Amino acid sequence: MKRIMIIIVSFVATLAAETVQNANWRYPYYLMARDALAAEKSSVSDMFHDGISGVSLFDKSLWPDSVKMSHNHWYFEPQFSSGGNYNDPVLGNEAPLEIGFLNSIVYHNVLVRQTLHVDKTYDYDQFYPAHPDRIVRGRIEEAFIQANWKHGMFRLGRTERNWGPFADRSLFLSSNPYTYDAFEWQLYSRIFEFRHLFTAFPLKHSEWDADGEINRYFTAHVLNIMPAKWLTLGVFESLLFTRHGGFPDFSYVNPFSIYSVINTNMEGDGNLMIGVLWDIKPFTENIAFKGQVVWDDFQVDNEVVTDKEPAHWGMDMGLYWRNPVPLQLENSVKLEYNYRSKWLYTVPDANTRNGERYTYLGKSLGFAENDGFNVNAGYTVIGKNYWAASLHGGYGIKGENSPLSKWNDLQHTPGLPYEDTVTTEIRTATIGLTVNAYFRDYVNIAFTFDNVFTKSEINGVKDSDYEPRINATVTLHYSDLIIKLPD
Repeated sequence: MKRIMIIIVSFVATLAAETVQNANWRYPYYLMARDALAAEKSSVSDMFHDGISGVSLFDKSLWPDSVKMSHNHWYFEPQFSSGGNYNDPVLGNEAPLEIGFLNSIVYHNVLVRQTLHVDKTYDYDQFYPAHPDRIVRGRIEEAFIQANWKHGMFRLGRTERNWGPFADRSLFLSSNPYTYDAFEWQLYSRIFEFRHLFTAFPLKHSEWDADGEINRYFTAHVLNIMPAKWLTLGVFESLLFTRHGGFPDFSYVNPFSIYSVINTNMEGDGNLMIGVLWDIKPFTENIAFKGQVVWDDFQVDNEVVTDKEPAHWGMDMGLYWRNPVPLQLENSVKLEYNYRSKWLYTVPDANTRNGERYTYLGKSLGFAENDGFNVNAGYTVIGKNYWAASLHGGYGIKGENSPLSKWNDLQHTPGLPYEDTVTTEIRTATIGLTVNAYFRDYVNIAFTFDNVFTKSEINGVKDSDYEPRINATVTLHYSDLIIKLPD
């Protein structure tokens, strides 16, 4: 009985650790701090990203008051953003418009958080899951309750999340394109961190992912090991599976099961994805090598026609160096490489109709695109207080496929995608400058100028183009509404 009371007290006494929502004006500064290896760990392993953690760069007024937020509190932040665009890939020359409301309550070990996000770009998204005829389009990006205890947490609801070493993207589990409600829980110690997620996708919008009204379920878990301060290694498994009725398989709901064994042994049907991830700081804490590799629709090849599928895999790596140039100002360099195979996130047409494609609302559950690669480089100088400037460049090749591309395999050999005779390849090179500046709790300014050079080849016909792109935004916000709640 005494032991039980100790466990209960330790659970209740733990204050819910809070991060700030990603959907706010601080996010670009946070990503710069991540690239500069100057942000606090987002989790014990630093492999789960669902909010903005503490940062040692910039003036402290940029970040919420850590002293006030260490107590029971209510936090509310409104923000309004607009400006001008020139040749924006989504809005063209239309002015951007974003409205957001961040709300969270921390009381002892319980965190409740909501985020309302209104965005002009929703007007141009064919998969926007709401009324297309309203004046403004917005959605609840986050709404969850979370209970923390000494060695983990339980969470129910929706939140922006990326699982992996990168805060802004993931090949295997991301909130792209929209957040979704799920049950998630965590268990950790000094040397490991484990998370498991389970959700069911609504039938209303399943026509993009399945032909019939099929119950679609998604389950995923990651185990990260931290054997040394400079090394984190992880393994990942996920399953997208469907059932026409009844309760989903316990073998897939079971968080401690090994999905790759169960699935390849044919104990249950479903689309299995596996992956590995790493974060290595060789020789010094000022240099980090991060990455992830995924294999989608992983299966045992039985040497029959229907099993000889093309490669479904992707790789995302980055090298980051803090203060490579001896300046009085903080600076950083990054080099990133991202590759997605042609048929990543896709399955044969029969499996697509059965709801096993790795998509939700018509888009990938991981990275936004397949069939291509990108190389990106950047150099950032961070001011001591209120500004930052970044030079960036990139080169990429994009093929004609998307996560919704059909195999058309029922017209010929089943299980092998039909290669269209019309080929498309778009090569893009970009070089540009981004400047960010903010003033205390009130105003943030962002300006980006990009030079975009494009070469395309469609069925043998070549073309080239140059396009300057300008994005300028001003965000008005008030971020000091933190009210202390009674103990």
